[in-house]
Amino acid sequence: MPDAPPSGPDLAALLARLFPRLMALEEPILAAAGVTMWEYAILSELVADTALSQVELSRRTGRDTTRLGKHLIALSERGLLERDRASDGRQRTVRLTGEGRTLQATAKRAIRSAEDGLLAASLSPTEASELRRMLTALGR
Repeated sequence: MPDAPPSGPDLAALLARLFPRLMALEEPILAAAGVTMWEYAILSELVADTALSQVELSRRTGRDTTRLGKHLIALSERGLLERDRASDGRQRTVRLTGEGRTLQATAKRAIRSAEDGLLAASLSPTEASELRRMLTALGR
């Protein structure tokens, strides 16, 4: 007789239930900031680095280079990031402007506050902190 399957839902099923709730929390915050979720993801990837190549930014965000380019043009036109060509002219690097950094930080604070409210409804502060730590480890 085969072993019984593990009990409880799979991780993907659990996360699939959570993602719509998180997106519903974030969308109005990002709309108020004037950016889409993809644009916020791009700004967030650029916060930790002085500059990234467009290829590396595409890899980190999971956005194909064609779609990424359209977002970068829009963000650049709004003064949130700068795009420079490398000395050989083939590769472009991207960096946040001061305005982009400020917008990302303001949106992140509002998102974190909304997330904290969601987590506090079901978890203790210690559990919420541990969940963030574990998800960070799994995301590496």
